[in-house]
Amino acid sequence: MAKLCSDELLLLDRMESRREIRNIMGRISHDYSVKQEAVVYDRYFSRREDVCLGLNNGYYKGAEAVAGYYKGLGEEIALSSALIQKMFPEKLGALSAEEVSGVGMMTYLPVDSHVVEVAGDGLTAKGIWNVRGSYCLLEPCGPVAYWTFGWAAADFIWEDGEWKLWHLLLVYNINHQCGTGFCEEPKAYEPVAGLEPIGEFKLPEPNAPRKVMDFFYPDRPRAMSPPCPVPYEKFEKTFSYGI
Repeated sequence: MAKLCSDELLLLDRMESRREIRNIMGRISHDYSVKQEAVVYDRYFSRREDVCLGLNNGYYKGAEAVAGYYKGLGEEIALSSALIQKMFPEKLGALSAEEVSGVGMMTYLPVDSHVVEVAGDGLTAKGIWNVRGSYCLLEPCGPVAYWTFGWAAADFIWEDGEWKLWHLLLVYNINHQCGTGFCEEPKAYEPVAGLEPIGEFKLPEPNAPRKVMDFFYPDRPRAMSPPCPVPYEKFEKTFSYGI
């Protein structure tokens, strides 16, 4: 059997890196769909202190802030699950907190149309994906569904023999109630008797707040997507999806 030359080995290594990076984003998408958002930081993010997460309204900068955001998502899911369990005691009353976690909720975050570039030095990588999904919130009127269209863009870093998220940017162009046109006001529904909100709970706010991207409104200026990655040799020679 012919021995592969160094250039061929390098090409195979880069192809494997792209596969691993695509799988990371696919696994995150799956975790969201089964209401496991709380595990995203521990499973996929670098242990570096300079990690960050960017959303439409700002950045969570630093390990503590990023971890706190995903912990907050887990707390929100637990509170909503407990409320739904209280509403349906005959069907759900005997279930444990773990068994009832995420019941009646959904978040679809499918990612596609990927563009992935691995640095020439093999130490970092970049990728961007289209996101076309939907989610459902428990509101005083009952479950309300929303469309989401936007982008996930990320910088990855090679750490302890595997690829890890370094900077993740998740921004939406469209975030609008299902069943209404994007230029229409969301429908107002009457509250359901006995359906309580989840109290005063609020997700942690970004510790670096700023307007990253406006959600669509009829006279909004055109919103540009995050830039696509291009081939690069070292991270210092390219742009960052973080701050």
